[in-house]
Amino acid sequence: MLAVAAKYRQLNIPIDNIVQDWNYWGGLDMWGGMVFTSDRYPNPRQMVDKLHDRNFHLMISIWPALGPASAIHKDMDARGFLYPTVGWAGFKYYDAYNPAANDLYWQYAKKGLFSTGLDAWWIDSTEPDVVNALTKEAEEFEMKRMADNHLGTFARYLNPYSLVMTEALYNNQRRETDRKRVYILTRSTFAGQQRAAATTWSGDIGASWEVYANQIPAGINHSMAGIPYWTFDIGAFSLGCQGGVFSNGGKDPAYQELYTRMFQFGAFAPIFRSHGSETPREIWEFGEYTGTLVKFDNLRYRLLPYIYSLAWKVTHDGYSIMRGLPMDFPRDHNTYPIADQFMFGPAIMVSPVTQWMYHRPPEQSILAGPGIFRTNDGKPGLDAKYFCDDQWKTLCHEAVEPTIDLFWYTGWPSFITGPKFSMRWEGKLVVPVSGTYRFDMRSFGPRKLYLDGKEIAHNYDSMASWTVPVQLEAGREYAFKFETSNAVLGAFRAQVYWKTPEIHAREAAPQPDRPKTRDVYLPAGRSWIDFWTGKRIAGGQSVVADAPIDTIPLMIKAGSILPMGPFVQYATEKPADPIELRIYTGADGSFTLYEDENDNYDYEKGVFATIGFHWNDAKHLLTIDRRHGKFPGMLRTRSFRIVLVGESHGTGVEVTANPDKVVAYKGQKLVVRLR
Repeated sequence: MLAVAAKYRQLNIPIDNIVQDWNYWGGLDMWGGMVFTSDRYPNPRQMVDKLHDRNFHLMISIWPALGPASAIHKDMDARGFLYPTVGWAGFKYYDAYNPAANDLYWQYAKKGLFSTGLDAWWIDSTEPDVVNALTKEAEEFEMKRMADNHLGTFARYLNPYSLVMTEALYNNQRRETDRKRVYILTRSTFAGQQRAAATTWSGDIGASWEVYANQIPAGINHSMAGIPYWTFDIGAFSLGCQGGVFSNGGKDPAYQELYTRMFQFGAFAPIFRSHGSETPREIWEFGEYTGTLVKFDNLRYRLLPYIYSLAWKVTHDGYSIMRGLPMDFPRDHNTYPIADQFMFGPAIMVSPVTQWMYHRPPEQSILAGPGIFRTNDGKPGLDAKYFCDDQWKTLCHEAVEPTIDLFWYTGWPSFITGPKFSMRWEGKLVVPVSGTYRFDMRSFGPRKLYLDGKEIAHNYDSMASWTVPVQLEAGREYAFKFETSNAVLGAFRAQVYWKTPEIHAREAAPQPDRPKTRDVYLPAGRSWIDFWTGKRIAGGQSVVADAPIDTIPLMIKAGSILPMGPFVQYATEKPADPIELRIYTGADGSFTLYEDENDNYDYEKGVFATIGFHWNDAKHLLTIDRRHGKFPGMLRTRSFRIVLVGESHGTGVEVTANPDKVVAYKGQKLVVRLR
């Protein structure tokens, strides 16, 4: 962790936060124990101090699920605060509807984690995902058959779990100190949760263009429902499962193209974060695309005066940062069905690129069979044997099955009597076409596949594995065996998919030269200015916008005032001075700049400052209001570099070298005439 943090600073790549995901507690029995395992983290306080010295914040993963060996599990159990159901990793969930249980939870969080100086909480599994239910219907099924919670039945009080847990954590930290703002990331949402400084992320998504495209309307709808802080896993949590198709890993140029487009969208999400498994996610790991990632990272940081002011509007005015177009253009009915464009605050319309242009992505694998398997005595299908232990010893059921395609998520067959079981499919494989095949094995437990008695090598991860490519000959019989086991409660999966020679041939075929553009609708009623070129375009029409890999269409609404700060490596490296004040002419406009101490809750007592800007388009006058308020560390004198944006002037990420006017501001009203 410290090495990664140091390298970001050495490379001058802007970053503020680093996340410690699960398993820092050491082992399933200690799940959610809120203690650092000493073999990997011998001095957590020193680690956090070193991160703080490098101006990093640390967020840590915590769970409402508690392993049986943890001290908090034993304490909760003794007080009757645990639900009886044993979850998929052997843990039990605590009753977050019970205020006394929440206070006990905070005691352990404070002693084991908050005392080290960490800065933010990532509460995973706040559905709660008791038995790895995987679907909305399965979650409801499993929760409703649990024991009652403190308020009543889960049939009545199911969805507010994340609300009561995040509010309790927020309130307990607020009682502890008002010098550090609470920040919570959580996987579930209920109305009102924004009061608890909670951001929702969209869950463990898979890496594919389709899944990525779905994130945009997900975020828009979440914000339009009144929950303003939303984010997603840039790069997707899983490369080759959960809908992901990139079985060749993170160095695949096709994945790196997708990552870059997701990163560009993420730079305009309310919360900007990259997260995932299976491949390194550090920004320097993306080859030819790293420069583009750094460019958009710098753009996000240059926009911090704008973004922080919008965050104040969220707190003060009930605003939302990520805005569906109908919110700002309700009279233009053409905006109503648009799901892949949104306003980022009042000024910036973002149109993420959601289709590949440079590297064709892999295809999804398909189910292997039926029709390709024969039992050892010549019948269609495979001989399936089920064992009531996880060591393939105690046979409890036999069947002939056409293929391997089990997915149990709302209960198991009657012959499975407990969570520990194993199974094996055996027979003959006969392929219809000679060529290269690659098996995609999907299960939650260990899995092995054999051809002619030889195990086929594969890359193992927690949900899916891809074998190495194998050459198979049409018509030939191959002895086939697949086996997997299960040792935890919850959903069970055992499926064998594959890629056939036909799929491989399509993937290897010469790819078409796809246009490096995307269609963008410009809402009526205003003209729009291209952020990258300064070109003005009339509203009320669709245009074909340039969208090469280092760009996404960003259109600025005429009449916008966009404050941009200096280049920084972290948010509080230096005051936002000078501010480049970009004015997009063509209509009157206003913007209020908000500033405070950047941490603590003094702003609730009025310890902050605002500066209003007003553009009169007809007179070409910019009025800068008298500053209202003050706070410790506030700049008494500052510089505004005013830029009237035009073609090739005041465009892109870089600081404009020749502003139209530079004014010194000392907190008094100024009226600036611009030609």
